Amino acid sequence: MPEPMSREAQVGFLKMAEEQPDMTCADTPVAILEAASAEAEPTPFMEEYFAIGHGAWLMFKHGRRISLPQNLMDRAILVLWNRACLLDTDRLLGQTSPDAGKPFFSDEGLY
Repeated sequence: MPEPMSREAQVGFLKMAEEQPDMTCADTPVAILEAASAEAEPTPFMEEYFAIGHGAWLMFKHGRRISLPQNLMDRAILVLWNRACLLDTDRLLGQTSPDAGKPFFSDEGLY
């Protein structure tokens, strides 16, 4: 099991999520994939990370801030967390994910 992520690392990843919403699945830091798959459900940090990244992705895609109802954001967080877990499994198995070129924070096609 990986070491718990420091608060400083978490802050850095939250900033990255906000500033790089178009990051591809292939470019996702291993520490994020490991943190996602280390727990049976998203931790508060993972929820915040995916909420920030998804919100920034929607702004990047639509050119304006989109405010989702909480139930839709919760769904997006869960499917993005699940994708991160699957990406980590592919990484551990030495396989290339079919999502490698897709935007990491986009939930399109994940439902």
